[in-house]
Amino acid sequence: MSDLPNALNVIFTEAYYWITVVMMFLIHVGFCTYEVGVARRKNVMHTVMKNTMLIPLVTVTFFFFGWWVYFAFSNVPFNGGFIDAPFAVPWSELMGTHMGGAAEADANGPIWARLNGVFWAAFLLFSWTTASIISGAVMERIRSGAFFLFAVFVGSFTWILDASWGWNPAGWMVQILGYHDAYASGVVHAIAGGSALAILLVLGPRIGKFGPKGEVRTIKPHNPWMVTIGLFLIFTGFWGFYAACNIPIFDIDGTDGVFYS
Repeated sequence: MSDLPNALNVIFTEAYYWITVVMMFLIHVGFCTYEVGVARRKNVMHTVMKNTMLIPLVTVTFFFFGWWVYFAFSNVPFNGGFIDAPFAVPWSELMGTHMGGAAEADANGPIWARLNGVFWAAFLLFSWTTASIISGAVMERIRSGAFFLFAVFVGSFTWILDASWGWNPAGWMVQILGYHDAYASGVVHAIAGGSALAILLVLGPRIGKFGPKGEVRTIKPHNPWMVTIGLFLIFTGFWGFYAACNIPIFDIDGTDGVFYS
């Protein structure tokens, strides 16, 4: 990047997103802390394990196919086919350990080659958040294996498919419907909430929630302190989440800047 303004723009964008990625990690820490505090003592270890294993499972699957889905599925369903996205497949020189440093990366543009990695990391944290929301909803109701499958399905495919339609500039919802989702209320939270509601309709209430005569029993959190700390961590992490929903493009030569969301 011999062009100084472009170089400064890329460096700023990379730093901006690495900061938001670290802040978004606090969302996952907060969800785990909150769930552990709300869960009954007998289910604490299962809750910790569920939130811990979510990270490697969603990360690996998002690397293998989640990032590709975002670029490949932006057409109207069953019309137009897949869009070629060679920079988003795991065997590409623009992914993995070669991200931004290979000869193919230079041939396809050094600016995108460098930003591809940091955008991938930001979208990965969105995937964690989606799966974490579902984790809290199904707490004390689901087996580990079933949750892991559901977390991978929603975290590495379902939400990113919706993002391909409604967040990708080439997405059919953006192009045809003029859809605009500045802070992921639809592509993340609606998908996570809808998926959680669907699975809860199947699983039903927690065991012990109702008595033999149908009376409602109060299930109190075993550690209110952890619940409170978890909420504060979630609040803090969402500052990074909402910042990452917008792409800052600054005019280095002038004084104006633009945020794309």
